[in-house]
This record gives sequence, C-alpha cells and structure tokens, in this order.
Amino acid sequence: MASFRITRSQFVAIFFPARPYHAGLTADERTTNQELFLRDEVRIICATIAFGMGINKPNVRWVIHHDLPKNIEGYYQETGRAGRDGLPADCLLLFNPGDAAKQTHFIEEMSSAKEQQIAREQLRLMMHYAECPSCRRRELLHYFGEEYPAPTCDSCDNCLEPRESYNATTHAQKLLSCVYRVREAGRFGVGLNHLIEILTGADTEKVRRWNHDQLSTYGVGRELSRPEWASIGRELIRMGLLEQEKGEFPTIALTEDGFDALKSRRIIMLTKSMVKKKAPVVRAGEIECDETLFDRLRKFRKKLADERGVPAYVIFGDNTLRLMAREYPQQSADLRGISGIGEKKMAEFGEAFTAEVRSYLATYPRVKF
Repeated sequence: MASFRITRSQFVAIFFPARPYHAGLTADERTTNQELFLRDEVRIICATIAFGMGINKPNVRWVIHHDLPKNIEGYYQETGRAGRDGLPADCLLLFNPGDAAKQTHFIEEMSSAKEQQIAREQLRLMMHYAECPSCRRRELLHYFGEEYPAPTCDSCDNCLEPRESYNATTHAQKLLSCVYRVREAGRFGVGLNHLIEILTGADTEKVRRWNHDQLSTYGVGRELSRPEWASIGRELIRMGLLEQEKGEFPTIALTEDGFDALKSRRIIMLTKSMVKKKAPVVRAGEIECDETLFDRLRKFRKKLADERGVPAYVIFGDNTLRLMAREYPQQSADLRGISGIGEKKMAEFGEAFTAEVRSYLATYPRVKF
C-alpha cells in the first residue's frame, strides 16, 4: 500500500479552502480572492490589516490576529468585521509579550520623534488591553470614552473564566523597592528590563557601570524567571503603582500610590498568568440547531447564490438558516415568523428550502432542543 505525507499548508489548502490577500499580489488577484471569500467559495482569508475595509459580509465567524495590532483603534475596527449578522462570533488575539519587540523595531525606524512617542503610547495601551484581567468589553468602551453599565459582558475570556488572583505582596515589594533604590542611588530611572536584571542578579555591563550590583535589591528576585518579573511589572503599571515615563527611553517610576504601598507594606493581589481555557458550550446569542442540517442548508444556499451571481448572504443570513435547522419547516407557510424571511423571499425561496428540509428528514431524525 502506498503511503504519502502532506505539509500543514497543504492540509489547510485541501480541507479548508483559503486564499491570501496582501500587497504582494496584483490588484486582480486581490479582487478575485476577496470575491471568492464574499461568495463563500473559500472559508478562510489570510490577510494583512488592509483587507476588506468595510466588507459587506455579515457571516464572518472568526477574526484571528496572528500579530499584536499596532493600536486599539485598529484592533476595534478589525474585530468589528465579525458577527455582523447578530450571531455569536469569536475574536482570537494570539499574544506573546515578546510581540512588542517587533513593533518597537518599527517605531524606532520612524523619522519623527513625535510620531515615535505617539506610537509607543499606543503600543503600551495595546499591551495593557492584551494582558488585562478585567472585562474586555468594558476596557474597549472605556478607551473610547464610554462606560459599560453591566458588571460583566458574559462573552469575553476574562468574564467567562476569570483568572485567579494571588497574594503577590512580597514580589511587588521587591520590584517597587528596586525602583526606589535605583532612583535613590543614581537620581535617574531605568527601564523595566534593567530592573529585572537587577532583581535576577544579572552580570551585565550596565549593571556594573552604574554599580547596581551594590544595591540591596540586587539578586533578591532569583526565584522568578525574567518573563515572570516582566508580567508582574506590567501589572503593577496597570494598577497605577508604577508608571512608565514618556520619551525615547521609557523609564519606570514609582507613583504616589506605589510609594505609599511600598512604605505601608499593604497587601497587593495580582492576577495569575493566562492559561489555555475551554471554550464555553453555549454563549449569549447562540442559536442551537441541527448542525448537520445547517451545513446542508448552507451548501444549498451557496448553490443558489452561485446561480444568481450574488454573495450567499443575499439569499439568507446564517441566523435564518440556523432557525430553519432548528424549526424544521416543511412547507412554505412554516417559514412565517422565522427572522430574515419576508413575503418576497418566501415566495422566491420558500419551496426550495423546505424541500431540502423534507429531503433531509427522510434520512435523518429530528434533533430535540
């Protein structure tokens, strides 16, 4: 028996039709790929952020960011393409604190000092959003000057599965004290990375040059890794105990509240790092239905759309198909009351779709909800 192997990219191409969209393609190629996506010929589009600004496609179910966005405005606009038909959609941001290094490199290539300062602040706020333990909807609205009235949105990862907090007073005290000792010794501040080198006892040229290996906080944080200290530092900044000063070299300083916490040794609770979480089974706005029938109706919708030369959603939206796959309408009259079906569409498509339902039920049983 012959055997063969396929690469990951070949697997995706075979089983999940996908197309690219980027500046390296010709204008015709980009237009063709976008049109294929709009018509559901391909299910996945791998694109740069310029893709489909304002695309009129309501049934986008996933928006995945492989890189950290430059700013919250861009992230908000890009994620806004998901779920425009009112059905649940997911936005996944694949984030690693090291992603900031790439953005910082681009920022340093800017010729204008003012533009660099703005870009650094935007990156800091984007990092804050990616790591924050609070409701993400609340964070987004607050950024744009609005307040979310409910205590929880019941849809973001932090609200569905809040991260555990822990007593981090000792670790916080070490970092706050290190910031204080550095300023006291040299009358100048340093960045977070240098503070972490002091805490972990690193033997670097800068540490020796500024005699920071003589500080009382030198090496007192060897029990944690550098990424763990970086996470603690960023959270103390979010809490307002530390602040990152603006400028070409963003140094860390104690805030008034941070100085008070250091002197009073008050308890400081921090949030544990993010871990992989299970996706919730049912979410707000979800329409439970017979998934096998829904997939069959979706393929039938595409066939009709192709015959008419229009995008699939022009026939019916996903929410309408899911309601059909829940209610099992077998006559055109059964379609009355289903969202998205008026008299005109009932007359044009009612018999065709109910015939598909009848054909399906001849082979498969109904699913109870």
